[in-house]
Amino acid sequence: MKCPVCGCENPDDYKFCHDCGNPLIFNDLSNSDDFPSFDSKKLIIIGYIIAILFGWGSFILSALFGSYGFIGFIGLFFPGFMLNSKDPNIRKHAYIQLAIMIIGIIVTFLILFRH
Repeated sequence: MKCPVCGCENPDDYKFCHDCGNPLIFNDLSNSDDFPSFDSKKLIIIGYIIAILFGWGSFILSALFGSYGFIGFIGLFFPGFMLNSKDPNIRKHAYIQLAIMIIGIIVTFLILFRH
């Protein structure tokens, strides 16, 4: 296996380059059919559903169960995952989803704790 950094040839069972020490596994994964690929449109749609359910749904849950909207913070993980994407379109939608969620959570807190 050829190192993607230094170009040194390594045996196929090596995980790291014996010359420069960089990982070889990433080079192996990029050519593998087993590596999962995501349809960006589906990922974006799922992100908006999660943003609405957790961001604005926290208001409904807090009204019904008295959870004070803390459930909304759980939904922040998915847009955070999407921010790590190399696709700029997915990152753009992740920022929008974060804004939707944060606004929903803030509105929930303002309504619940108004005195």
